[in-house]
Amino acid sequence: MTFPDPVAQARHLTQRFVSNGVPLDDLHTITGSLDDWPSWYAAWERMGDTQLAHAADAERAGATLTAAELRLIAALEFHFGKFLFVHDQGALRAGTAKSALAYRQALPHLPWPGRIVDVPHAGGTLPGVFRAPHGPGPWPAIVLVPGLDAAKEELHLFSEVFLRRGMATFVVDGPGQGESEFDSRLPSAWEDVAASVLATLTGIAGVDPGRIAIVGVSLGGYYAARAAASTPGLRAGVSLGGCYSMAQAWPSLAFLSRQAFQVRTGAADEPAALANAEEFSLAGHPPERDIPFLVVHGERDRLFDLTQARRLTEHFGDRARLVLEPEGNHVLHNLGYRVRPLVADWVLRLLGALPVAA
Repeated sequence: MTFPDPVAQARHLTQRFVSNGVPLDDLHTITGSLDDWPSWYAAWERMGDTQLAHAADAERAGATLTAAELRLIAALEFHFGKFLFVHDQGALRAGTAKSALAYRQALPHLPWPGRIVDVPHAGGTLPGVFRAPHGPGPWPAIVLVPGLDAAKEELHLFSEVFLRRGMATFVVDGPGQGESEFDSRLPSAWEDVAASVLATLTGIAGVDPGRIAIVGVSLGGYYAARAAASTPGLRAGVSLGGCYSMAQAWPSLAFLSRQAFQVRTGAADEPAALANAEEFSLAGHPPERDIPFLVVHGERDRLFDLTQARRLTEHFGDRARLVLEPEGNHVLHNLGYRVRPLVADWVLRLLGALPVAA
């Protein structure tokens, strides 16, 4: 088992960490304490624990919002400590539990307060976070789908781009993701998951059931495409740095990503993981419905190349739009300040400013 240089890994992912809410100074402290890859989780956990201590101090001083903001940072740091640490199941479980708890404690006190809404699915439940915009409903709503190593906590700040524009958000740890990964595997299809999510979301007071879109990042972009192509009730879909075929991308995936895919799909070894990856493809699954679909992709994406983006766009035919960013990296974390608003504005124009009549 050959692990990467942890400092190089941290530098490579700096824009992802910071754009999703990790303070740059925290990241510098974490990076400075790394010796080898096995030290990765402990370094992030120490920083998350420090933020929880600061949060407790703030809470004792009556600064509830400050405490919540610090707990959100802690949740992100626990998450990034474990997100690719799949070789150590003890650390993975501990980090997931600590991230989820800190996030749940923070949610009610943050701007656009969130609440946990469990989605009944396949005999179990998938934890989701629902957040509503200011003002009375009915609101359009966005289903946000994490990727291979992401979770609902990581998409908190992305959600706020939609909330600021008057759209509700629902972020779910799907099968094999976040809190759900210990009870289920990553599926190659997401249509049934989307149906379960929509059944729950449309039952929430204030949500306009006629104005729902799905947005996915990385592998979540593939899931968004699978769902948008055939799931009734979705008005539009977006892939941000997604793929058309995981098997075709396999040679470009870093060791940690291949390992995470192997573990989260339940494969015994890498050849079995590659066999699983063959199932993660849009080939043979043509759209069953006419739906607008936006593909946003960075030309410097090292995981999913431009062929993936173009094939994903072609999959949806004339209703698809492809936006390529020459300087964009994977999921365009380096350009999030303008790419995320672009996505939200596109969706809002399609969903419209007025609710659909009953």
